[in-house]
Amino acid sequence: MTKKGPLSKAEKFYIESHLEKPMEDLCKDLDRAKSSIEKYIKTIPVDDKQKAETLLLQQFARNGKGSTVMTQNAAEMSDAKRAKFTNNGTRRSSKCTTNIR
Repeated sequence: MTKKGPLSKAEKFYIESHLEKPMEDLCKDLDRAKSSIEKYIKTIPVDDKQKAETLLLQQFARNGKGSTVMTQNAAEMSDAKRAKFTNNGTRRSSKCTTNIR
């Protein structure tokens, strides 16, 4: 017997964080009807779905209290880009060093 009534905040959060799961699994996990879950998914703004899937947001681990930590993959990507940036003769080269009088 499936639950009836509006979705709770916890159920909404679970649906938002598991959008990639098949609909049948969401229905089984929450013990809800497929129509109520589909109806809620349609109300989620498109931007939030796209933000969750972007590569940039996946590169940083977020803490609930507001801190953000770079993951190992993001650190390796920045190191690889830094090597290209310093070798192409930009401001970081020795040509742009000035002496203070």
